Amino acid sequence: MNNKLKKIGKSTYCLDNPVNIGFYLLDDNNICLIDTGSSKDYAKLIEKILTDNNWNLKYIINTHSHADHIGGNYYLQKKYNCKIYSSVIEASFISNTILEPALMYGANPIKSLYNRILYAASSNCNNIADIEIDGIKIIDLSGHSPGQIGILTDDNVFFVGDAYTSKEIIEKYSIQYMYDVKSVIEKLNYILSTDFKFYVPSHGLIESKDQAFNTIEKNKIAILKNMDIIKNIIESKISYNDLLKKVFSIYKININAIQYHVISATIKSFLRYLEQENLIEIIYDNNEMIIKSITT
Repeated sequence: MNNKLKKIGKSTYCLDNPVNIGFYLLDDNNICLIDTGSSKDYAKLIEKILTDNNWNLKYIINTHSHADHIGGNYYLQKKYNCKIYSSVIEASFISNTILEPALMYGANPIKSLYNRILYAASSNCNNIADIEIDGIKIIDLSGHSPGQIGILTDDNVFFVGDAYTSKEIIEKYSIQYMYDVKSVIEKLNYILSTDFKFYVPSHGLIESKDQAFNTIEKNKIAILKNMDIIKNIIESKISYNDLLKKVFSIYKININAIQYHVISATIKSFLRYLEQENLIEIIYDNNEMIIKSITT
């Protein structure tokens, strides 16, 4: 894990790691963090940086509630008594982290979903709409998760959470989790309409506008490719279970519990998008969920 803090603006820093952490200097002594990484190890690394720079942690803003973004929350809040904020939906999940594996499973989660990929310790999180922090603007980036937010600092640095990911991750993971495919596409198009100095995805490089836009286009291509694959599998009619099996086969995924439920949820998100676009209908026949193609 890298412990080198990169300065990317007068008051804006980034701890460049598999999960990028934003540091925004509120004044000479107080810091606002953007996400806290995937574990207590991230929290202890953040603690060391704060100590080395004689900084106090005043706020944490979480882009969203996924465990790899809030893994350091509990330790840091207990240590610094700091306030934590996110959107109202994400704040509910951060304060009640059982909700994340429950969302994936659809009920009280099975034991194998109590995993650091889906489950972190709960922390007390508040609605970001209840506070204004000088130098920081909150932007709706919902899609990857129900209430994901982006954080724009007055240094013209945009922390985008998981609105998009690096080219390397796209190549490694053929299909990535999305709660709402339509919103993901809309938010990618929104980001392409912006003009900021730096763009910081949680999983990827700090990039200039041109570099970031190239990466975003790669993300859009990957989404459309997945869409075409799913549409081709459906053809005229298929059961949901058979569709899921074929997706796993095409992507050569040797599933475990996490992959099964996360990818299954993502496929359902694609089906919702196709339904919104009047390309499919979902019916229930012979005790099965059936997806039917709509021809126009």
